[in-house]
Order: sequence, then structure tokens, then C-alpha cells
Amino acid sequence: MTLPMCKWLSAERSADHLVAWNESREWRQHEFRRDVLSLIAGLRRTSHSRWALCLDDNYSFAVALLAVIYSGKTPVLTGHSRPAVLAEQRSEFDALITDLPLSPDCPLLRLPFALQETLTVLPPWPQDASVILFTSGSTGKPQKIVKPVSCLELESQWLCARWGTEFAGTRFAATVAPHHMYGLSFAFMLPLSLGLPFATTGIKYHEQLHSLAAAHSLVFISSPAFLGRLDPSLNTRTLRHVFSAGGPLKHEAARLVEQTCGDVPTEIYGTTETGIIAFRQQHQPEQVWTLFDDIVFSLSPDGNTSLISPLVSPSDGFTLSDEIRMLPSDPRHFELLGRKDRIVKIAEQRVSLTEIEQRLCHMDFLSEASVLTVEKHGRVYVAAVLVLSRDGEQLLDAQGRAALLDNLRQALRSWISPVALPRYWRIVPAIPLNQQGKRSFAELQEMFL
Repeated sequence: MTLPMCKWLSAERSADHLVAWNESREWRQHEFRRDVLSLIAGLRRTSHSRWALCLDDNYSFAVALLAVIYSGKTPVLTGHSRPAVLAEQRSEFDALITDLPLSPDCPLLRLPFALQETLTVLPPWPQDASVILFTSGSTGKPQKIVKPVSCLELESQWLCARWGTEFAGTRFAATVAPHHMYGLSFAFMLPLSLGLPFATTGIKYHEQLHSLAAAHSLVFISSPAFLGRLDPSLNTRTLRHVFSAGGPLKHEAARLVEQTCGDVPTEIYGTTETGIIAFRQQHQPEQVWTLFDDIVFSLSPDGNTSLISPLVSPSDGFTLSDEIRMLPSDPRHFELLGRKDRIVKIAEQRVSLTEIEQRLCHMDFLSEASVLTVEKHGRVYVAAVLVLSRDGEQLLDAQGRAALLDNLRQALRSWISPVALPRYWRIVPAIPLNQQGKRSFAELQEMFL
């Protein structure tokens, strides 16, 4: 039975209804309600209105989010638990709820919460509740987004209407955390709206997925970074459904998921600002995307694509940062061509970080690259984080780092101006990713501190 957020704790779900589980225990509806009521009592003893949620356990996250909303306060989903970045965002929250060994410079409530006082009746559900999220920060500093709970609920209704009947008798497991928009919508809102249990711990390895799938019928919420490295030799029991978001899946990765997990993954295209926009299943390479109902694209005279969506509040349109090619014969379908150039100004010159990154990625010495800007002594410079190919590793071993970087600089000079050449370089085993499988801008920046 699908329920709105305000009724997740109601008697419409029985006291022994299974809410969440891990491999050692289960949480039932009566415990869920008790824990939320207990935390509400704790929050009532404080005057803080904006509560950051930094929680590793997904059940604790559910308790904290509901308790903060019921208390008439605002949940702030920072999207991470890195102390340095939390310190940067300190002005965005008044206090913090965590189950991690954090010591922030602010009031703190630590879960599991000690039962000191228990309420018996839930406060009225606030009709104007909102959640503060931040964009993933994969291409720059995360931006603050205020998301009305009513938009989250409408999005959840769309997802339940499209896929809910397929999920009867399943459980939800995820590699992504509910602190970002995709994880919040698919790994948190969707199972709780449908009344289906969710795993309290995130999946980090294929072996964990294999173990859970052997015991339960699973809906799996994941990302291209995880799905692209599944072990084809590990015979995972067929999953009921696989979702992927955070970037387009390569067709080879979609085929790998089908071969390994028995399901062609459903890819979701969306943003923190807009919520879900479109979906596809790659039965063929470069399958086109299908817009969700009630979403409309329009092409502006300057070539940008805008959308009108009931999930955007206020619904006055939103300009996408991706290149879109709509099919002339069918405006409900489109091709996603990639992100627009990231243009920055350095020494009064326009510099495309996207172009530098693409030039580097096409070099034989590199398998991957990420380009960003860093500020040093009041000036902005281009910086590059590199993952070497086998040829690059051999050159590094034979001639050293200076020779390798000189080769890269000489190659780049053929295409870009001197001011656009990266001034700072880092060589890493892999580009750091956040919990959503996107590049972690915070970790990339920290490499150049």
C-alpha cells in the first residue's frame, strides 16, 4: 500500500510491519515510530532550527529526517561527512545529528539516541516542510538547493505509479546514500512510500550484493561507477530491478549488469534542482531517453534546453547544463550529448576545462583525467588530476615524473593557449568518487591544499 510521508508512521501499517533490516537484525514499525518519537522529544529541548544529518546508517537517517520534519525544523543534507567541508558549510546549519565520530564546532545529537523521554502522539505534519540539499559538486563547489517535501512526495508518486506494482515482495538495497537527491528519492522515499524494507547499510562490494540477493528478492539502487565494475564470474541471483543514475551507463556496462544480475538497468536522468527528468533501458547502444509524464522540454534561441516540471518549485522553468538533442519526430524522446563546456576566466581569457580534460583523456599516457581550478595566492590556476595508462606508468618508471608531465604539456600546447596549461598536477590510482558515484570535487580540491 502506497502512503504519503505524513502517514509512514501511522496505524495504517501494522506494528510488526518490516521497515528496515541488515544481516544481523530487523526493525519493525513499532520500533520506527518509538525511535522517531524519542528523537522528537530530544529535539524539543533545543532551539536550533537547521539540523545537518551526517549518518552512516540508513535507518538512523530515516529516524532523524522524520523527527526533524515533525519537529517543525529543517533537515540539512550536506551530502558528506568530511570535517573540512563541514567546516566550510558551517553557516548552513545550526546543529548536527550523527552516528559518526565527528566533533564539529556546533551542538550535537548522537545516534542511537538515549531514551530519556518518549512521546506517545506525533505532532501535526507541517504542510510547508522542506529539505536542504546540495548539488553533488562533481564539477564545482556544491550549490544549496531548498527542496519542498511536497515535490519529493510528488516525485515518489510518479515512481510508485510507474514501477511500484513490479516491486511487490521485494527489499531495497543501495550503493548510494540518501544524502543526495538520487539516493533520497530511490533508496529512501520510494521504499518507505511503498512500505518495502530497505537495507540499513550501503553496498560497497559485489560480494555483498551477491550475499543479499541469495537471501532476498532485491531492487538495487546503484551508479555507473559500481555497475561498471561488477565481477562477471560472480553468479548473482536475478535482481527484480536495477536502477542507475549519476551519469549515462556505457552500453557495455548495461550488458554486464544484464548478464550478471539478470536485468537491463533502468537509467535515470535528473538533477538535484529538477528531480527526475527521464529514463531509459539500453537494449541497444545509445538508446534514447524518455521524458517522465508532465515534463516538457523547450529549446531557447540561444541553444539552451529548458524544462517545465511540476517537480521544480516554483515551476517557472529550469535551464539544463547538458547538451540535449530532441528527436524531431517525437518530442518525448531525446539524446543526451553530455555536459556543456565548463568555461572559466583566467588572466582575462576564456578557458574551457572540458576541452582540456578531453584532450588529456585522448592521450596514450592517460586512462582518465579530471581538470579543475585552484586558487593560490589570490590567483586562479588550472590543475589536473591524472590516472595513468600502462604506457604512462612505464614512462613514469623509466624517465620519472618530470619527463611524463613535460610530455603532457608539449602535447597540450598544440591545442590550448599557455594560460590554459595546468599549473598543478597530481597522479592518483583512481579519480575519487562520492557516494553517488560522481567525482568528488571536495576531495579533488583537497589534493591541492
